[in-house]
Amino acid sequence: MSPLATPTAVCLLLLPLALPATAQDATCHDRIAAMMQGGALDAFQRPPHRFSNTVTDPDGAVRYVFDTLWDTPARSVSGIKDSGNYTLVIDSDSWTGPSLTGPWTKAPNQLPPDREAFQRKQMAQMVANLTDTACPGTVDLDGMTYETVTYFTKTDPDDSMGGAWFGALNTVYIDPDTDQVMRWEMTDFVSSFAPEVSKDRHTQLFTYDPSISLKRPD
Repeated sequence: MSPLATPTAVCLLLLPLALPATAQDATCHDRIAAMMQGGALDAFQRPPHRFSNTVTDPDGAVRYVFDTLWDTPARSVSGIKDSGNYTLVIDSDSWTGPSLTGPWTKAPNQLPPDREAFQRKQMAQMVANLTDTACPGTVDLDGMTYETVTYFTKTDPDDSMGGAWFGALNTVYIDPDTDQVMRWEMTDFVSSFAPEVSKDRHTQLFTYDPSISLKRPD
């Protein structure tokens, strides 16, 4: 074998090894995209639930904890734990109150008139903007086994909101038996209104509860 032929032979030997990795990356990307459209990562299929969102700084110190009740993507209550300041959102209307259960006072409407269409548009943008996808398989955490996926995504600039956009790196832990999200971690936050990448970490823990049903206040 000539010296010139040797590198060629090595490349040909390595080529079959490289192809499965490329195919695996594409399969993972497509799998996460599908999960965002009717699967575990699609908020419109998620049953009623509550979740806590613990926000920590890059050193791990807790900044604050959000409490949320979620009936549907259009019906939720959220606020900083023990702050006495919570917001109820029903469709495009909102109210404020001192606890997760009110009592509620009508607040000025600052939401898009067709909120579901707005949310679905943002989800489609995030599907289109998927990068850095990884599907490492199952992991054991806190005595439970989860399927995990990791990805970065962001929305497109929105002219109706002054060109605002946002994105983050996501790591999601899914119950393989129910195909529902149980833990969602976010970091590397970017947005049109922040000059630098934020290394804060958001850790959301989900508890599903079919009894959650949010109604418009009287």
